[in-house]
Amino acid sequence: MPANHAARQSFANLAPTMRKQHALALRRCRLSAPVEPPWGPAYRMVEWEAKNDPRVQRRVFPADCTPSQIADALRSHVPGRRYGPDDDD
Repeated sequence: MPANHAARQSFANLAPTMRKQHALALRRCRLSAPVEPPWGPAYRMVEWEAKNDPRVQRRVFPADCTPSQIADALRSHVPGRRYGPDDDD
């Protein structure tokens, strides 16, 4: 199996589901495969870009989360402090 195919399988694209079923204006929304650390519960990483903000945002969710739970969290998400160069630079 080629490496890029494995990378594509590690993230599921949720953007179409989030747009159709949950009316979220997203350019991209990706859900990682479950990660099982040696300590603590399993989790998944969600990465998304809003249509009006091209910066990638990330959040960790329990491994057994549903698309509805993710949509609720993204809808209520308040971006934290941004690090890196300003847009004016």
